[in-house]
Amino acid sequence: MAMFKLWSNPRPPDGRDEAKGREIDGERLRMLAEHFPIGKKIRYFPEFQRDIVFHTIIIAWRVNDHFIYSREAVEKDGEGMPTAFIVGEKKTRLPLAKVRRLQLMVPDTTDMERSLDYVRRAALGPNGQFVRGNAITLISDTCHRGIPSVDTQVDTRLRMKDGPYADNQMVLLRPELETLMIADQRQKARVPSHVPVSLYLKDDATPVGCILGDFSDVSLRLLASPGQQALPPMKANDKVVVILNLGDAASIYRIRGSVLRTAADACVIKLKQLYKDGDFSPIKTMDILEIKTGLLNLRF
Repeated sequence: MAMFKLWSNPRPPDGRDEAKGREIDGERLRMLAEHFPIGKKIRYFPEFQRDIVFHTIIIAWRVNDHFIYSREAVEKDGEGMPTAFIVGEKKTRLPLAKVRRLQLMVPDTTDMERSLDYVRRAALGPNGQFVRGNAITLISDTCHRGIPSVDTQVDTRLRMKDGPYADNQMVLLRPELETLMIADQRQKARVPSHVPVSLYLKDDATPVGCILGDFSDVSLRLLASPGQQALPPMKANDKVVVILNLGDAASIYRIRGSVLRTAADACVIKLKQLYKDGDFSPIKTMDILEIKTGLLNLRF
């Protein structure tokens, strides 16, 4: 997955001590409840390794020492601001003002590390991604303003003794609410272009000639060629292949992606894989940089 791979990995911040007794920022909590609610399927990358992206789900929130498994247990006002939590078997109401610790619970996905190559496994260290104090950056679905993300720290791994997830291995993450942000990735790193490309709606289909309007670290935008009235019909999530030729055999890129948005004369394709060494594999940081460098140095 290439969505968060443009920048080099920063060093983890020092002083990863558990923060206790802090008041919860209400506005940040509202954003957390909107973009990272209980039951939400999300992605994440561990230890600031932006080229290692896994899928997970928010199993529960934990306020103070109470697990909350249902969104209905989070009381909100008319603007979506959490005001209280219903906790315990007695359904006690815990006001936001009394909340001093908030954690998110996700499944222990250590097994996913087996899918990584040696170099990326080594980057996570000998004990893997869920060592206490490690950073886990959560990424939610793109909203109308951009891509929500929040940094968290691993508090602990635990095996649930009771409740709906008894005997399941889980991880408690402490969100650093001050890092919660919504980033417009396309505006941040977009390279304008006017290169002819070939669009394949199916592997065996006749290619459609298009113009590459721009290329970013998460997507590319295609335009109808001059004289072409419209692009072929497409819908969101359709799988497509785009072939980009920057002038020589070593600069031909076969990119597989999915349709994000489409109109009569333009569409946006989410980058997913690049054809290399006889097969498609996840597009990586160096692939993005290589293509951008080629576009920026292309002479028409």
